[in-house]
Amino acid sequence: MSYTPIMHCGAVANREQDNNYQNRWFLIDTNKQSIPSGTPKLSDIQVEIKFGYLAIRAPEMLRLDIAMDVIEDDEGAFEQVMCEGQECRAVSEGDLAAQWFSVYLGQEIRLMKKV
Repeated sequence: MSYTPIMHCGAVANREQDNNYQNRWFLIDTNKQSIPSGTPKLSDIQVEIKFGYLAIRAPEMLRLDIAMDVIEDDEGAFEQVMCEGQECRAVSEGDLAAQWFSVYLGQEIRLMKKV
């Protein structure tokens, strides 16, 4: 069985599906809209779970590790963004993740986590 922690990116194979992580992360553009599934190079992003981290890889990029179970307690960190046409509450995974995805996809992107 497999599941997709980051919406539209590679699935995590050979693990039991954990509904808490299915599509929990997603990518948004500068308009705070989730990027569509057909975005070039998106399907080349591979995700693994290693020691409680998302280990994210893409061709010609260093691995990016994102902690999976960070508890956000700063209300100022939450944003209202659009994910697949629906408004949702999310928190950014930070500047390093934003830079990684922006460089790889060639446009300004942020990695968000639904809360």
